[in-house]
Amino acid sequence: MFRHPVATVVVALTSCLTLGCSMFSDDKAPAPTAGADRTDAQIFVGDTIEMNYDPNVILKRAESFHEQEGYAEAIVEYQHFLELHRNHILAPYAQYRLALSHFKMMQTIDRDMTPVKKAREEFRKLIDEFPASEYEAEARVKIRECENRLAKNHLFVGMFYYKRDQYLAAAKRFEKIINRYPSMEEAVEAKLQLAKTYQNLGALEWARAWAVNLVQQHPRHKLRADGLELLAALEDESPNIMMAARPRRSFNPATSRPGFVPAPPAAAAFNGTALRGSQPASTTTDCPLGSWCGTTGASLSNTLVPNPSVTPSVTCRPGTWCQ
Repeated sequence: MFRHPVATVVVALTSCLTLGCSMFSDDKAPAPTAGADRTDAQIFVGDTIEMNYDPNVILKRAESFHEQEGYAEAIVEYQHFLELHRNHILAPYAQYRLALSHFKMMQTIDRDMTPVKKAREEFRKLIDEFPASEYEAEARVKIRECENRLAKNHLFVGMFYYKRDQYLAAAKRFEKIINRYPSMEEAVEAKLQLAKTYQNLGALEWARAWAVNLVQQHPRHKLRADGLELLAALEDESPNIMMAARPRRSFNPATSRPGFVPAPPAAAAFNGTALRGSQPASTTTDCPLGSWCGTTGASLSNTLVPNPSVTPSVTCRPGTWCQ
């Protein structure tokens, strides 16, 4: 046989084909991957009109993307479902999962806040458009988390500007926290930082007003001591500042400083009968409880806090907070 080269080639090819068939026989075929067991591949097959409009197919596709952490794709599918089947029994669930997809795309507070804002918007839509749904309680918790994240972001950015002496931009951020998220923990710190920002801007009366607001509105907060320290520093810097009835109307930062928008709280008003500026400062004097006792003995109280008709007087040292 080996005398004929053609026969040799035929035998070799036959052997190779035989071995190849036995290597890839059905009983040795590779097992399917684990992902194929979990995913219903049929929902991705076909492009018929019925499948594009079928609520079950759309929702299955959205759920598959969500479980695989493809939140951007899941959002598209949930929105598609809600656009076509707003009155479907699973519409509240789809709205909840849509908001949750945005929520899971959130990053740290120094990153883009768009997913946070979108998540809050979609959770609010869930509450407004599907009232009394089983997802409402969790939606409210998530909204609170989103707002807390936004407040932290404003504080982070405000401190970034503050440390770089960009006080106008910092003041705007601090005021946003106070106005939009007054019940947040960050609002208290924003008041202190806003008072310091006004101090650096030279608006000492406004700095004093925010420091007084912090001390009176948050008597048990850990930052109250910092507020008292700032008040003492303001009096050392300008002894008459603590006795000012209200900010001068002639001081208009909106016109004197371009782009300056923030405004202070209601200014502190006198809680005494008359100034005794002609009298020398004494070591102790009578001032109403819970007010700033100035160096001349005149007291200071914030009009934001309702004062009782009769405020008890105590003996305090001038230049301190009576408590």
